Amino acid sequence: MAEPDLDRRSILRWSLGFPAAAALAARRALASECSTTQADFQGPMYVPGAPRRSVLAPSNEPGERVRIRGTVYGPDCRTPLPKTLLDVWNADAKGEYHGKDEAYRLRGQVLTNERGEYEFESIKPGNYGDSRGMRPAHFHVTISSPGHEPVTTQLYFQGDPYLGHDMCGPACHSDDPHRILALVKGASGLSGTFDVVLKGART
Repeated sequence: MAEPDLDRRSILRWSLGFPAAAALAARRALASECSTTQADFQGPMYVPGAPRRSVLAPSNEPGERVRIRGTVYGPDCRTPLPKTLLDVWNADAKGEYHGKDEAYRLRGQVLTNERGEYEFESIKPGNYGDSRGMRPAHFHVTISSPGHEPVTTQLYFQGDPYLGHDMCGPACHSDDPHRILALVKGASGLSGTFDVVLKGART
């Protein structure tokens, strides 16, 4: 089966065609400090079958290293969820995506430990766009845990100049403050924290 064409133009066409009404209907106000993690669009660059690994970017991958860690909780925001699967993918430093034909470059799956904690390392994704606008840098992640509803979302970064005017429009939710990470610079690169809250499975 042929690989999807993982270039900027195809993702821009997809995001601009996302029905605005459906995206707006999926949004809701954050009712309290304990809120389930908001979904975001998956996009056409998802590739199934990424290997189980916490380091998505090899040591020779161009770009600034970034480490993201956090805890996955149940809907009470207190109960950690062990053995939760996080499927993560991101663009390279130039804003390009890569597929399985490149050994699943910048893609991987990680499991939370017995305390519901996870960690992965990659490089900070680049922005991409064209004459119609730009997208803020982001990670894609799908989080799945037995007995809970899976969620696909995106992680953004404080200070990105395109957060306030994401060309993706209502298909994306880059204005969600719960998913805009503050990155701290250290000796080994950037680091940030993102905690996840999943809904219980529907009965």
